[in-house]
Amino acid sequence: MKKKVIGLCMLLFICASTIPYGTGAQVNTPDTTIVSSSSGQIQVLSNDLLCYLENRDSEKSRTDDPTPGYYDTSEYLIGSVGVGLIFLESNGAIDPSTENWDSTETTNVQNQINQAMTWWCNQNIYAGLNYVLDVHTAVPTSYEPIIHPSAMTDPTYEKLWVSEAMASLGYSSGDWMQRTRDYVNAMRTAKGTDWALTVFLVDSSVDIGGDFSDGYFAYAYLGGPYIVMTYDNDGWGISCMNQVMAHEFGHIFWATDEYDGYTEYSGYLNAADVEGSGCLMDTNVLSLSTGTRLQVGWRDTDGDTIQDIIDTFPETVLNPYPQDPSPIPALSYTGIATEIPYPNNNPQPGCAGNDVTINNIACVFWRFDGGGWSTAAPSDGLYNQAVESYSFTTIPLPHGTHLIETMTLNSVSNFDATPASDTITIDVPPHTPTITGTVEGKPNQQYMYTTSAADPDGDPLYYWFDWDDGTNSGWLGPFPPGAPVNANHSWSAKGSYEVKVKAKDFFSMESPWATLDVTMPKSLLFDGSFLQVFLRNHPLLSYLFSFLFSPLIE
Repeated sequence: MKKKVIGLCMLLFICASTIPYGTGAQVNTPDTTIVSSSSGQIQVLSNDLLCYLENRDSEKSRTDDPTPGYYDTSEYLIGSVGVGLIFLESNGAIDPSTENWDSTETTNVQNQINQAMTWWCNQNIYAGLNYVLDVHTAVPTSYEPIIHPSAMTDPTYEKLWVSEAMASLGYSSGDWMQRTRDYVNAMRTAKGTDWALTVFLVDSSVDIGGDFSDGYFAYAYLGGPYIVMTYDNDGWGISCMNQVMAHEFGHIFWATDEYDGYTEYSGYLNAADVEGSGCLMDTNVLSLSTGTRLQVGWRDTDGDTIQDIIDTFPETVLNPYPQDPSPIPALSYTGIATEIPYPNNNPQPGCAGNDVTINNIACVFWRFDGGGWSTAAPSDGLYNQAVESYSFTTIPLPHGTHLIETMTLNSVSNFDATPASDTITIDVPPHTPTITGTVEGKPNQQYMYTTSAADPDGDPLYYWFDWDDGTNSGWLGPFPPGAPVNANHSWSAKGSYEVKVKAKDFFSMESPWATLDVTMPKSLLFDGSFLQVFLRNHPLLSYLFSFLFSPLIE
């Protein structure tokens, strides 16, 4: 924010170029790029609002995890928020130290910010909004921030004192924005919040105007990660910092200004603001327009008190049992439950564009054959993430085919629409059959072979004979278990054969092979020898020889 006269001049200046926003009605909004570097661009969007279009680090960008990632620090105003308060204290190393925070001032600031945050929490009780402060006083910098321009006109000094402040807190890698994001993410993790932002607080109690050298006194980066405010807030004064904080906080969660004359689309729901609303994003009055409510993500289409963005449903995957049918009656299953985020429709170019959820998997249940549900075990011991692996072992299931189902409950008490399922058969294979029959015979003459097998489950059985000559019987049956079954076969060629037979039950479980060696012997005398020719020329001798030695030559 800036003094009115300077703000008007700035508005006239930045209206020289425009950029379309939103995917609904196309509108224009002011856009002036004032910094362009290898790390990104800063754009002025309104009298107190900047947008940083950064070149994102692919290693820090989210992957397939649906939870908010490194760049997703304030996507919608539902859930918990960590607010880091950084009280900047000049140490005189470069600039003369003209401002010094005292305990009364820091207490006043914290009281005002608490008022602002409490007010936001009370605006929608169904958003489950709560916050926690992370306060850092006397954070040193070599510069006296108030005597320099703000980032609204020249970000040079902001980058310097932000970099120093973050380094003093242990975040010294990268540029000023990366350091701030590193802090914001670390704070979010440490405080266990869904979202996080930083407020850089600049003492201005000695400064006559209570603003930066360019006339600005409060501003934010759209979508985060931080706000800058002076102690005196120009004409607003410390007693109205709650209103200024409430306004800038709205920007962090993608609410646009409603005083600039441009209808802008913004936020996870891609909603339009209401220009001239007379509310918070217009005049700093502590009330919210319908546009601001939608831009920060507040909408409950079905009236169930759950905000649309988190009124989502999980998805359950059940890994099929690896052996079907299974001879083991107690089955161990695994699977994955995943929370499916509401789609991110934010049209703002500074948005990471990720679909993110703050919901967790609350529990996974399983059952068989439509019975009662039981709880599956989370693989890591606790259901508290948006993606959870789970496992369970059934009770010993009876012989036959069963339907196994799993279903997931999420943290807003929504179940997945369709349970995951697997059909599995519990069955023990038949025992190895017996086989009896002729083991030595003549080619081209049929012989009968008899088999039978027992089945532990008492299932009807089928039998398959393999005659070892390139032919088989196919599946014969069904027959009662243990009943003898006959099959006939003849071999056209002389030789040795391994007859095999196996049994299969009603559920296609197969037994091991049973074998029987069979020989169709070759003639010892009539095998192209001289004797064969001789006998053909002497019929009487041939008849006598055949009578005496027929078993050897057939």
